[in-house]
Amino acid sequence: MSTSWVMAQEVELSKPEATSFVNAVSASAKKSKTIVNTFTQLKHIDFLSNDIESNGDLYFKSPNIIKWSYLKPYEYSVIFKDKKLYINDAGKKSDINLASNKVFKKLNDLIAKSVSGDMLDESQFAMRFYKNKGIYIAKLSPKDQTLKNMFKEIVLGFQSKSYLVSSVKLIEPSGDYTLIKFKNTSVNKPIPDAVFLH
Repeated sequence: MSTSWVMAQEVELSKPEATSFVNAVSASAKKSKTIVNTFTQLKHIDFLSNDIESNGDLYFKSPNIIKWSYLKPYEYSVIFKDKKLYINDAGKKSDINLASNKVFKKLNDLIAKSVSGDMLDESQFAMRFYKNKGIYIAKLSPKDQTLKNMFKEIVLGFQSKSYLVSSVKLIEPSGDYTLIKFKNTSVNKPIPDAVFLH
């Protein structure tokens, strides 16, 4: 399927439609106290012939506790919690203090808000909204210089009935990108505290 065909299916939302959409996403994010889903992550680097694929589970607890649990091709987990980033690389553990690292803090806020759908903030991003079949698409260009250095554009896909995030595409200034697709999403089911132990 060519990219031009996909682009042709995108219809930009009118101003009233965009306002209604942002309000619906914000309401959905406020109601989402926990989110659990499986994800597929594709890392596209121009000079590599194949994208690098990873799979795993994501756990989110409002307002900003997140665990990315990678299961394939290798086991690896990252937990954002208590202003720290905890990494467990097949049993080798380390942590980073987010309070003293501006870039990681921005990244944590970005991930937490993108997972919950609560990042549609005009003070942070220049935003355009589209619909493509049953999916809403938000294209965000960072205004903040720290984020701008990391990402040229962030593209979020939303399910049209639940207004939950179904995909996140992080496009770097070089054109390389990371695409994360979410499936099997469950909302507001209790997550045992043990999940977030590091």
